[in-house]
Amino acid sequence: MSYVLHLWRHPVPVSSEDAQAMLRDLRQQLSFSPDAAAGQLLEAIASALPPDGEPDDYWTEIPEPDPFALVQSLSPSVAELEVVLPVIEKTAIALGWVVFDPQSGQVHTPSGQVIGPAGAGPAVADVPVSPDLDVSPSARSRWVQQSLEPLFAQRGWRKLRGETWFQKKLPVGEALVYSKMVRDTLHHGVWIRLAMPSHLQHALNMDGGPDFTVSLQHFAQTHRLPFTYLEPPPLFKQRAGGVTYELPMGSADSAATRRDELAALYDGPVLDWLDQLHTLQDLDRWANRVPDEECPFVGLRQRSAYRLLNHHPDLLVAAAVNAPDFEQRALERYALYEADAFGQGLLPPLRKLLAACGLHFAR
Repeated sequence: MSYVLHLWRHPVPVSSEDAQAMLRDLRQQLSFSPDAAAGQLLEAIASALPPDGEPDDYWTEIPEPDPFALVQSLSPSVAELEVVLPVIEKTAIALGWVVFDPQSGQVHTPSGQVIGPAGAGPAVADVPVSPDLDVSPSARSRWVQQSLEPLFAQRGWRKLRGETWFQKKLPVGEALVYSKMVRDTLHHGVWIRLAMPSHLQHALNMDGGPDFTVSLQHFAQTHRLPFTYLEPPPLFKQRAGGVTYELPMGSADSAATRRDELAALYDGPVLDWLDQLHTLQDLDRWANRVPDEECPFVGLRQRSAYRLLNHHPDLLVAAAVNAPDFEQRALERYALYEADAFGQGLLPPLRKLLAACGLHFAR
């Protein structure tokens, strides 16, 4: 009898069935460049196993990293499962890997959540539905926030007052969940404010930006989850707190539906992904290195939409990690703006940001 575990870094499944589908998809793909993370994972697992045993004791087949594979499959010895499984799970989670056990159907996510074969329902609060929920927009907004609070609290988020519902410090900065009730719609979005190295602190504006706007639509599509909003994100957002998605919420029933959609979206897909952002290199990868369809940020790949690019967080994070192609990317962005009458009006803030990154342009 053999036992097999499958590990990958992203995306993070929301159910056992989702993990099985992702495993099939990922096995058919290869990375275009070698990834050292697989080797680091296996080294960490080997170091964490009891030193009094030999590799042959712990493995049916001694694992070798495949730097081009998106899935690493491990075959622990059945006789040593009680020793090896906890080591694999703990080490993989600490390094931001998903662990899928097809024998039990369990999925261990990087946030520490364990999902069983039937999936795990979002940990929402059972907040009583008050009589004024149908007539008071602010009551609907408070009810949704209170319902979602346990889901965020169990992952280390703080509940805040006002238009910022939840906040969490990340290694790469600060994640914020913004919501504001405007008549019968809930304006809702998620931002990541960057934590920059000291030499780039002066590149940040007074609000802590430039910031990344997380595409909730991207995660909904990736994980095949319903997400209802009235219109695409507006093209112009000056600061964190600008409108991202307008969620229809004109009644108690629609508030319950939005609550359920947001809970499913945050409970796994979005919050687990945010917990995987350990370094600015991780942010640079998602902003600048993945294909367009995998980019989880609003607007970064819409090169003709100048308004969406006005704060240039992708360039700033590339500068922060000393990306070899930073200057090339900056020159291309500058040329894009310079060649268009509308874009020329946005050159001053771009020059200022690039100067803070050590790249100067003649006026």
